[in-house]
Amino acid sequence: MITELHTVALYVADQDRAKAFYVDMLGFELGADQPGLGGIGRWIEVAPQGAQTSFMLADGAGWNKQDRIGRSADVTLRCDDATALHAELAAKGVQVTEPQTQRFGTFIDITDPDGHQLRVVDTQGRTVRDRDDSSA
Repeated sequence: MITELHTVALYVADQDRAKAFYVDMLGFELGADQPGLGGIGRWIEVAPQGAQTSFMLADGAGWNKQDRIGRSADVTLRCDDATALHAELAAKGVQVTEPQTQRFGTFIDITDPDGHQLRVVDTQGRTVRDRDDSSA
């Protein structure tokens, strides 16, 4: 039986730059930074505090996936307050959109140094577990 989603690979051009962005700018915790095997670059895992799933910041060249740098995955993260997070990240110089409110909640989009776009939705938004019986 599968018990958890462990890592999601984000292919990056510069592992040190990516690690600094996620740890220093977004406040993620560094879970691992170990030498890779066979020239794939280092094994770096970062995650929000307390999260079970991490981003593995994979060296795009080492994994022969340069074409996926900045386009690895569509990611949605959660936060308590998207508007407050926007102000915090903008003050640090992070590329972040203005907060927008839709039916599913208020969100911002963050772009990392490699071009990955991360959507961050506040906890007031709907989740998969929510039911909307009006559409049935």
